[in-house]
Amino acid sequence: MPVYILNPCPAISRYNYHDDSTCPIIVIICSHMLLRLIVTLLWLPSLILGAALLPFRNNTHCGTDICTWWHGTGEINRDTPVLPGNVRQSHRYAVQVSKTGQRNFYDSFVYETIPRNGNGRIFSPLDPPNSNTLDSSVDDGVSIEPTIGLNMAWTQFEYSEDVDVKITTIDGTSLGSPDNVVIRPVSMPYKIWKSNDGGIVIRVPADKNGRKFSVEFDNDLYTFRSNGTQYVTSGGSIVGVEPTNALVIFASPFIPANMVPKMNPENTHTMKPGPINNGDWGNKPILYFPPGVYYMNQDATGNSDRLGSNHMILDQNTYWVYLAPGAYVKGTIEYSTKRNFYATGHGVLSGENYVYQANVLENYDAVKSDATSLRMWWHNSITAGQTWYCVGPTINAPPFNTMDFNGNTSISSRISDYKQVGAYFYQTDGPEMYPNSVVHDVFWHVNDDAIKLYYSGSTISRATIWKCLNDPIIQMGWYMRNISGITIDTLNVIHSRYIDANMVVPTAIIGASPFYMGGFSPDPSQSISATISNVVCEGVCPSLFRINPLQSYKNFVVQNVSFPDGLQNNPLGIGESIIPAATGGVAVKMDLQISNWTVSGQPVTMQNFQSNSRGQFNIDGSYWGQWSIRS
Repeated sequence: MPVYILNPCPAISRYNYHDDSTCPIIVIICSHMLLRLIVTLLWLPSLILGAALLPFRNNTHCGTDICTWWHGTGEINRDTPVLPGNVRQSHRYAVQVSKTGQRNFYDSFVYETIPRNGNGRIFSPLDPPNSNTLDSSVDDGVSIEPTIGLNMAWTQFEYSEDVDVKITTIDGTSLGSPDNVVIRPVSMPYKIWKSNDGGIVIRVPADKNGRKFSVEFDNDLYTFRSNGTQYVTSGGSIVGVEPTNALVIFASPFIPANMVPKMNPENTHTMKPGPINNGDWGNKPILYFPPGVYYMNQDATGNSDRLGSNHMILDQNTYWVYLAPGAYVKGTIEYSTKRNFYATGHGVLSGENYVYQANVLENYDAVKSDATSLRMWWHNSITAGQTWYCVGPTINAPPFNTMDFNGNTSISSRISDYKQVGAYFYQTDGPEMYPNSVVHDVFWHVNDDAIKLYYSGSTISRATIWKCLNDPIIQMGWYMRNISGITIDTLNVIHSRYIDANMVVPTAIIGASPFYMGGFSPDPSQSISATISNVVCEGVCPSLFRINPLQSYKNFVVQNVSFPDGLQNNPLGIGESIIPAATGGVAVKMDLQISNWTVSGQPVTMQNFQSNSRGQFNIDGSYWGQWSIRS
C-alpha cells in the first residue's frame, strides 16, 4: 500500500480537479531540507501504521453529475497539529456518493477539526503545541471540549442529480439502525436506510440551492450541563446536546459559470501546493489555487518554517481568489483592490495554524485587538460602491472575527453556499452583512454573533446555524442604529449550548447587546425595522429575545417561529426572554409584532406569554400596547 507525503503534481482535468493521491513522490535531499527530512522520517512509521488501519481510498469521480475529491496527505490525528502539508482526516467517518439507485459509490474526503487544532493554549504561533503559554486569565472560549473529545467532521461534493450518500466508519464498526439517526435541520426530511456493510445511506434530492445538514447518531451524543458559571460533568442544568463526533454533509450545486473566472496565463497567477512564501501570490488579477494543500510558511520578515506568522496581503491588482475543489489553504486573505472582488470555488480556507486572536501587529501572538486581530477575509482600504462576491468556500477554524472590510461602509456583499466549521474560539462570528447585502444557503458554526443586523437593506435566507456559547444568533446591539429594510427568512438553529442567562452577550435567538463603550445614551429618534420569518430552533433552546433597547424598534416583525423541543425551563433562566426599559429613563418605542410562535407545538399568545408561562417573555410594562403576539 503506497504512502504519499509530498504532492508536487500539477492539477489536471476539466475543472482542474484531480485525485492528488495518485501523484508520485518527489523528495529532493539538500542541506537546507535536512531538518524537514528528519521530521518526515520520524513521522513515517506512524503514517504507515495509520495507512494499515485505514483502507486507502481514492476512487473519485468528477463529471457534470457528481464531483468528489480526495487528499492523499490525509492525517488521522486527534491530539496534535497535523504536518504542514497534511489535512486532518476524520478518525471515524468515511463518506461515499453515488447517483441514485446505481450503487456506484465514489469517495468523498472527510475533513476533521478539533478544538484549538491540537495546539492547546498557546500565546505565540512559535510556541510548542500544548506548552500552555497563554495567560490563564484569557478565556479563549474552549473549556470542556478537548476533554470530552468533541470534534467536527465534514465532507463536500458537487452534484446536479439525486444522489445516495453512504456513511461508514473507518474501523468497520456498525453505525446501527437508521432509526437512531437524526438529520438536522429536521424541517427537511430525508430517506435513510442501512447498507449491508454496517453503514447508512441517505438519499439527497437534487437542489439548485444545495443541501447542508448534520448527521447525528443517538449513541454519539454529549449532554452539556452548566452550573451557571461553567460546564460540569454532573449536576447542574442541561443546556445543550451535541454529537461528540459531528459529521456535516455539504451537497453543493456546481459553481455558477459567472462565478468561475475566465483564467489564462496572462491574467492568472497559479499557486503551487506546498509552502507559501512571502509574495508567492503574485500580482495578477486572478489568484488560483488548484487542488492540493498550501500553508503560509514565513513570517513578515521572511524567516521560514514560521507557521501561523503571516497572511496573504494581495496586490491591489488582484481582485479574484478562486479555490478549486480539493484546494486546502492554511492561511487568510486580505484584499487591497479598488474594484469589485471575489472569493469563489469549493476549496477550503483554514485558520488552523493561527493562535487565538492572532494580532498581525504583535507577531501574530494572542493579543486581542478589534482593529488588528486577524480575519479570514479582510480588506482595510475599501472604497464606496465595492461589492464582495463569495460563492462556495468553506472556512475552517477561524482564530477571530471571520470577515471585516474597513474604510467605507457603503459597500455590499453577495454570499452563498458559504460554510464555516470548527469555530470553537470566542469571536468566531458570521461575516458582516453590509448595506443591501444578499446572503443565502449558508451553514455557519459560530462562537459569537452569527447574523449581524448593523446595516439597512440586508437579506439572508436559508441559513443553518450551529451555535456555541457566546452571544446571540442575531445581533443588533453594541451601538444605536437607524436601519430598515432587513429580511431574514428560513433560519434553522440546529444546536446551541449557552452556559448562563446573559444580557451583555445575550443568550437568545434575537439579541441586542448594551453599548460597547461608555458615554452613550439610547436615542428614541432612531429605530430598527426588520422582518424575521420561519425560524426553527431545535433541541435545547435559549430565549427568543434578549434586547437592550439602544433605540426604538419600529415595525419589527417576527413570524412563524417554532421551538419544537421546547424552551429551556431551568433555574439558570436561559429560556427567559427579556426586554427591559431603556437605560437612563429614555422612552424608546417597542413596535414588536409577533405571530405564530409555538413552543413544543403549542402557540404562545397574549394569555400565556408571561415569564412564568409558556412564552417565558418578560417585557417591561412601559411598552404595553406597543407590541402584540398573534397566534
